[in-house]
Amino acid sequence: MKDVGIVMPVYKQDPAYLELALRSILEQSYNNYYFVIVSDGAPPDTVSVIKDVTKGDERIHLILKEKNEGVAKTLNVGFDYLMNFEEIKYFTWVSSDNVYYPTFIEKLKNALVKAPEDVGLSFSNFLHVDHNRVPLDGPEYKNFYKYQNQPKENLLDVCFIGVSFMYKKEVAATIEGYRLEPVEDYDYWLRLTEQCEITFVPHVLMEYRTNSPQSISAQLRNSKTQHRRWRYAFKLAQQEARNRRGIPFKLTVIYPVQDGSKSTIEKLELLLEQYFSNYKLIIIDSSLDRSAINVLQHIEDPRVKFLESPGASEKEAITIGLREADTPFTLIYGKGVFPSTSSVLQSLMLCYNQYIEQGLEKTIISTIDISGGNISPRTVLLEEEPAFGQLYQTERLIEIIKYSK
Repeated sequence: MKDVGIVMPVYKQDPAYLELALRSILEQSYNNYYFVIVSDGAPPDTVSVIKDVTKGDERIHLILKEKNEGVAKTLNVGFDYLMNFEEIKYFTWVSSDNVYYPTFIEKLKNALVKAPEDVGLSFSNFLHVDHNRVPLDGPEYKNFYKYQNQPKENLLDVCFIGVSFMYKKEVAATIEGYRLEPVEDYDYWLRLTEQCEITFVPHVLMEYRTNSPQSISAQLRNSKTQHRRWRYAFKLAQQEARNRRGIPFKLTVIYPVQDGSKSTIEKLELLLEQYFSNYKLIIIDSSLDRSAINVLQHIEDPRVKFLESPGASEKEAITIGLREADTPFTLIYGKGVFPSTSSVLQSLMLCYNQYIEQGLEKTIISTIDISGGNISPRTVLLEEEPAFGQLYQTERLIEIIKYSK
């Protein structure tokens, strides 16, 4: 009985990579599967490679789409087809430039079979390789392997599941298909894991090419426009998940701006790149001609709200932004060297959580010591001016603003 369904979306691909990827699936130790290959408007020579490599294999079903529509829609075509087979119990999908080790299907499936009934997704380690299949051993890859085994709740902050996975068909049937390119996998895991538990398989079961010519991830790294597109979709997936789960924003960031200069853009980019993402951003444009909004609105993010206040002073702009602050904490942004790294906001919030645990919730986190990397608490006095780069309790900041008028 063929109880596993596999989908491979294919568009343009190096023939050698494609053949190796196909053969790595055809030569699996576990053979009872359906393998649906969906040509997403692929050129004739690519389709020819698929037909030549898979010829005569009854497990293969090739679907030819004339129009290129992207990975998400192509995956949905493949899985919609597989949903019609009652005997299929497990799903996975594979890329046309990766290499899958012989026990890829066997170990991921066995993990689901042996796991408690509420487990619907299994995932494993995988090897990052270059275009020649040479392993990449930089610290970022070693760190990834160390933290990959995490509880599903942490998915809301980072996508640790990766590209080696399998999930139950019955759980997939409870949610909509793939969407939100180019983070269709991350968005899918967030929605899927709201319906099931996960289990980690501590084995390297495949090789992931990080920089092949047709790699979407490589394109995202090499283009600012494509990276912004990825970031917007990634943050949207996170925010939609928080909305579904009833998780409110924890922080309001107020960013007064006077223009759409390069410096203003760079500061916005630094902020949007922060690991900590559970904040909303209020941008107050005090220019007389919307020059800031006209530029910054093209750097999209689902957490951003623009307000206009032509000719407003800095303090007036902060006051206007504070009206939108319905979160426990508020930070005023735009001056100084903050943030120095992409983990600054995360450090601030973690530090404040520690103070709450110690019963020091009335203490405010002070300015970050960039040179020493320290974050220290202090009591903020009413007569102080609101300061940039400090994390305030919102109620306290409102008192300071009122006192200073």
